[in-house]
Amino acid sequence: MSLQLSTSRFGMIDAEEDQVITLPSGLIGFPEQKRYILKEHKEGSSFLWLQSVDDGCLAFVVIDPGLFEPAYKIELGPEDRAALALNNGGAADEVRTFAIVNLSGRPPAEITANLLGPIVINVNKRLAKQIVLYGSPWSHRHPIPMAEEKTKAL
Repeated sequence: MSLQLSTSRFGMIDAEEDQVITLPSGLIGFPEQKRYILKEHKEGSSFLWLQSVDDGCLAFVVIDPGLFEPAYKIELGPEDRAALALNNGGAADEVRTFAIVNLSGRPPAEITANLLGPIVINVNKRLAKQIVLYGSPWSHRHPIPMAEEKTKAL
């Protein structure tokens, strides 16, 4: 089934129902928004948009933290694995992890990622959850080195 979404950033976009990712608990600060799609930022970009299906004004830039922080790993507890309906306990081919990107400051802008609150997606069931990593050494404003290099070049 095809969906037509009216968005503030992209205008009208088409999406298929099987592209919809459900976050039963929503995101922190947005518990009522439960359905999203991932949209490519632009060809070749490491960034994606997590666009709300039900609120065309709500979208987040996200990135796979492994692209800029190879040491970043998270352990899913039993409750998180159950909430994500993971069959293989979170095997690499079963999940994808994204971090919400923050842009702050005036030029030169600082581009960071929230590594304390990653979004974990069960790719097979299109089910996701934002995990809060209590007691983690990671930051909610972790620099994205490749983004800093691109910003400096502008």
